[in-house]
Amino acid sequence: MNTYPRVDNRVAFAVFAIVAGLASGLLLASVSAPTELPKDLLSYFIAHRSTYVFAAVTALVWATASVPFVVSLGALLGTREGALALAATLLSTGGVLLLGFATFAFVGAFLAVTAASQVAPSQAEAIYQAAIWGNLSFFLTDPGLMALGLGQFLFARLAWKSRLFPRLVCALGYLGGLAGLLTLAVYQTSALAIVQIGCFGVWGIATGIVLFRQRDGLGEQPATQR
Repeated sequence: MNTYPRVDNRVAFAVFAIVAGLASGLLLASVSAPTELPKDLLSYFIAHRSTYVFAAVTALVWATASVPFVVSLGALLGTREGALALAATLLSTGGVLLLGFATFAFVGAFLAVTAASQVAPSQAEAIYQAAIWGNLSFFLTDPGLMALGLGQFLFARLAWKSRLFPRLVCALGYLGGLAGLLTLAVYQTSALAIVQIGCFGVWGIATGIVLFRQRDGLGEQPATQR
């Protein structure tokens, strides 16, 4: 029968995992996907400024909580294939940090453009700068999405072999990983990113549950078979 590997400070890591999962949902709910033409991006941002600020704060919370979650996931799945788990941990952590920074930088840039528009030589200049950042946002987020995608895919492979997670969770890991790896295939759309972050959120909650189910002081318990 399979057992849960020991993870020190499991309760703290479980809390981080669940927070990361919930923050993933909030991030998806707060990030808008405007369909406006480039010339309308600045006015759209101004009209929804509070939503974007909330998205920036959520991205920071998500990135901060996701790092210890990913580390605990690597500890859970790395008992037999340590090198592969380390690669998945590094890729996922790097992807999370890059994506969190890209989201925060995008919102910060639009806030700066909005403030500068009050003293800009012309409104057209501010609209031009906003259009640049609107298109640049996809190039900022793609590296993080792809790195996180490969990390998710490797974690899904490890989880499938270890049977510590239900098969459905493993399948979502594969799906989220592929969505991240293919992010450049569909340019200027957030569809794949939505799938990826949604699957990542499910993994956060599932990992938290796995850690909470460990017995105090023993660090192992029969895994749920699927």
